[in-house]
Amino acid sequence: MNNYDFVIIGAGCSGLSLLYEMNKGDILKNKTCAVFDKRKHFVKDKIWSYWNTFEHSFSDCLLNQWDKIIVKGNNEIILDCKDFPYQSVDSEKFYNKILKNISENKNIKLFLDHNIDEIIEEDNQVIIKSNNEIFKADLVFDSSLKNNITNDTKIYQHFYGCEVNLKEPTNLCEYPILMDFNCNQGNWTHFFYTLPLSDKKIFIETTWISDQLNFAKDQYILEVNQYIQKNLNYKKEYTISYSEMGSIPMFHFQQKNNYKKVIKIGTAANLTRKSTGYTFLNIQKFTKEIVQKLIRNQIITNTQIQSKYNFLDKIFVKVLLEKKENMHKIFLKLFKDNKAKDIVNFLSNNSNFFQDLKIILSMPKFIFIKKLLNF
Repeated sequence: MNNYDFVIIGAGCSGLSLLYEMNKGDILKNKTCAVFDKRKHFVKDKIWSYWNTFEHSFSDCLLNQWDKIIVKGNNEIILDCKDFPYQSVDSEKFYNKILKNISENKNIKLFLDHNIDEIIEEDNQVIIKSNNEIFKADLVFDSSLKNNITNDTKIYQHFYGCEVNLKEPTNLCEYPILMDFNCNQGNWTHFFYTLPLSDKKIFIETTWISDQLNFAKDQYILEVNQYIQKNLNYKKEYTISYSEMGSIPMFHFQQKNNYKKVIKIGTAANLTRKSTGYTFLNIQKFTKEIVQKLIRNQIITNTQIQSKYNFLDKIFVKVLLEKKENMHKIFLKLFKDNKAKDIVNFLSNNSNFFQDLKIILSMPKFIFIKKLLNF
């Protein structure tokens, strides 16, 4: 019988983080869990970065960490973050750790190469239809965006990133460049994001904020190639060992169906900061909260980031829509006018009222107030 106590839909960051914490907390010692994902196997496909402001379970999966970050426009802004280092998690290490952790638990079953066709809640149970089979569960954790809707204007942060192996060493920046605006802006906002990995290896990501879900892959690749030649001043051969391409919604989701036994997780649960795209630490925080509620046999409900951050992010996106051609100037002013601690706390959902106020005051005041009054 395809009956399970729990079902997790999606074996990405949110789904596997939850599975790991549930198994570590002995929740699955006497209960069963099925995990569905359309992928056929696990390979390195992501790098998740954040400022280390919260203790999580995957500090042994780091690609690297740094005590400074840089933002570049006409000038270079260096932010000291030694008290909350900027860290990047390697998805390959992340997957391997979790797969090893669950390998001996026969109560866990992975259904890879499975698409979810339908989810229905009835008679206090959830029915999942997948690959012409029917599965039943008492509680479902769903990371898919399939049944979500929005009333917001659809803006996306879409990107292509790749790990570039240079044939010869070059003078690479030793710290991550969070935003490099020295590139074609087009009619929206465009920047490059880089992580130095050695004197011959660097992760480069071209990122756009626009109303398009994505561009053609060839365009992204061309942009990366131009960045290597122009910005890095490297005109020799290089190879790409890994790449990723994605799109992060900068709008708020609402559930199409008000199911009580289907709990949204990850981006589908609005755990992605709309202004930045940062998600990893939010997933870790809320995953631990879910697991504690399961241990205490408490009711699990849909949750999300603090309402003040959702509110401020919505205002930010409205400003972006009106000032999209000059948004890079607003970002640069934000990093120039504020202390690293205030910026990091705000972007990591740990800011107090005074830090929020400093961030708000560094925005264009007239348009910000106008959007606030029209909210």
